[in-house]
Amino acid sequence: MPIVKHDCVIEDVWRPLNGHDLTEICPNESVLLSLEEWRSIGRAAAARFERVGIALAPDEAVEDIVDALPELDLVALSFPKFNDGRAFSQARLLRERLGFIGEIRATGHVIRDLFLFMQRSGFDAVAVEDTRALTPWLAARRRFTGFYQPALDHEDEPDEAPAPATAGSGTVGQVACGTDSVAALWAY
Repeated sequence: MPIVKHDCVIEDVWRPLNGHDLTEICPNESVLLSLEEWRSIGRAAAARFERVGIALAPDEAVEDIVDALPELDLVALSFPKFNDGRAFSQARLLRERLGFIGEIRATGHVIRDLFLFMQRSGFDAVAVEDTRALTPWLAARRRFTGFYQPALDHEDEPDEAPAPATAGSGTVGQVACGTDSVAALWAY
């Protein structure tokens, strides 16, 4: 399955363990373990293989792998269906709170329209099941160029603040309407 990472398409070199014995896999391969496999043989896998990763399900807490993070090169986070966004929170926690610097990969039912938001929350790679859609996936990253919200992929954001409403152009709790723009004047 191809991987979209940093404006490139690369081949997936990670091999899921899937219950195989560690000795069945060549030591120079990159191996991907489930959280359950990590708990039982993770340290042995980290000692045997050049690169080790963990695949987390949406219902598994990233805090469960805090001690493993220094040994990991990849954390694969799953989107089991299009309306399950827990992996966004997992990615953000891994990058922002736990300081994970390895690859965070989106797997499962990933939607191209959310690719930019995946990157902004900490993902840097996506496993793309439909190889015919690779060009649109690469274009999706550049779909928007300006953002109001800060994110993990740009330290200097927001790019531009919206123009403030001018005095007398509205009242608290109402919307100020001008000829070119609309600015909310809500008081918090």
